[in-house]
Amino acid sequence: MDSFLIISEQLISFFLMMLAGYLAARIGIVSKEVLDGLASLVVNLLLPVMIFANMMSGTSREQFVSDFPVFLLTLLMYLLLILVFALFARLMRLPKERGQIFQAVFICGNVGFIGTPLILRLSPEHGAVYLALMNVVDQAALWTYGLYLTTPTGGGRSFSVKNFVNPGLASILLAVLLIVLGIRLPDSIENGLLTLGNSATSVSLIYIGGLLYFSNWKGALRQKELYVGIMMKMLLLPVVYYALASLLVRNRDMVQVMSVVTGLPPATSIAMLAQAHHKEGEYALGMILVATVASLLTLSLTAFFIF
Repeated sequence: MDSFLIISEQLISFFLMMLAGYLAARIGIVSKEVLDGLASLVVNLLLPVMIFANMMSGTSREQFVSDFPVFLLTLLMYLLLILVFALFARLMRLPKERGQIFQAVFICGNVGFIGTPLILRLSPEHGAVYLALMNVVDQAALWTYGLYLTTPTGGGRSFSVKNFVNPGLASILLAVLLIVLGIRLPDSIENGLLTLGNSATSVSLIYIGGLLYFSNWKGALRQKELYVGIMMKMLLLPVVYYALASLLVRNRDMVQVMSVVTGLPPATSIAMLAQAHHKEGEYALGMILVATVASLLTLSLTAFFIF
């Protein structure tokens, strides 16, 4: 019940921050150009600092070994999501390219903006290590399968190692290296980085709230696959995953956290990829924004059944 209350409280604060972003855009405090700057700030600075600082805060080599099953559980989660949404895209007979975007939206979850603060609150002692291990799989899935799904057929765009060169993964690898070597940061630097990184959540949710005002997301409400995706990804699959993972891993804290991750709303980075080189970019953004708002309810329901 304590974990359920933590998630509920966190989601209320998420709603207030998204509302602040929406109102700021509506009354003209922020423009679309300002939102683009906020997105770049979060992705390239605040989120990497948040991950790095929380990983360095009291994490030991022994924890990495004991928490390694999270890596395998993340692989299981993505395998399950890929299989389920490939099947549903076919069953609903979506056009090929729209079906691919539908799959990308509901396979790749928002571990960065929304998952990170939830995980750190749910598991203060191990959350940072969980994030490090799952982010390796998450980034690999995004820049391989996610990139493939958001690229039109015959688009000529292929996977490159350069896709992995980003501040988020660099912060993870640097933190892992320092932890393995047993190098600790001075408290003053660590506390400063934690303070800076903690602003990532509020800035990113203000950004999402602003997008709700500037974007034409209402068309997504007419798409039946939106409701199928929300029902499967954000309500049913977390419970199914919890039952399955409980058979494989005895660590209840680990299984519960990964079950919450399974039900996270879609990653906004999928919309960025789709809009960059796909005619279904607006479709992707609308689905993501509506699902993100819906997650304020679905995550609470998921927590009620899991915790």
